[in-house]
Amino acid sequence: MILIKHPKNWGLSEDKVVFFARKALKFFDLNEKEVELSIYFVGRDKAKKLNIDYRQKNYIPQVLGFPMSKDKDEDGLIRLGDIVICSQKLKYESKFLGKNIDEVLAEWLVHGVENLVK
Repeated sequence: MILIKHPKNWGLSEDKVVFFARKALKFFDLNEKEVELSIYFVGRDKAKKLNIDYRQKNYIPQVLGFPMSKDKDEDGLIRLGDIVICSQKLKYESKFLGKNIDEVLAEWLVHGVENLVK
């Protein structure tokens, strides 16, 4: 199960996020039907605040991972955790790198899932 939370003006497609999140889970041999993954898209201020509060780093991160569990709960789901992505930084970096935003999003979701399964 993939849960997505985003502001109204985020400018991305939930369908694409789900598609790339599924690919990221498969990359790590995780079955989407056995995993609960939350993906939050936030602005620069929220991303920076989370980075300061949880990592004591004073900059706007691309991706943050907040792992929960690698084990199945009683209901059979692995509640893997939360991935937080700064949507403004995603758009900026895709332009800066000259890459399609989907390509950067896919890379960042793989990185986010990797942070959760380490």
